[in-house]
Amino acid sequence: MTPRRHLAALLTGFVLAPVAGRAHEPRRGPNGGQKVDIGSNHAELVAEGNTLRLFLFDGADRPIPVAGVTAQVVILAGGRQATIALAPTGDTVLAGTGDFVAARGMRAVVTLTLPGQRPAQARFTPMDQN
Repeated sequence: MTPRRHLAALLTGFVLAPVAGRAHEPRRGPNGGQKVDIGSNHAELVAEGNTLRLFLFDGADRPIPVAGVTAQVVILAGGRQATIALAPTGDTVLAGTGDFVAARGMRAVVTLTLPGQRPAQARFTPMDQN
């Protein structure tokens, strides 16, 4: 690597490090699912069988009421893709079922829209948690 490219790579790392430092790594949530950042909030995705449940939390990890919230999940599992709409099923949980079976290696992309806010997306690997 030339000295110029080495310097450019080093400076890129310094510029991007503060951005990467703000995001949380995926972690286990209080409901046993994978919890990740989504917009300025957190979401926990629990996958069981062909059912998904999505729990929402604010920045201080307090549950967010889901009235008026819409969510859609694109699942990649078993070599197939499925799109599932989630609907409120309680005060703080959205749920939906689809044509998939939760298994290791599955991937999920959640698009979440809270009332009066722009859509936010998050990626999950709900069955591959540490």
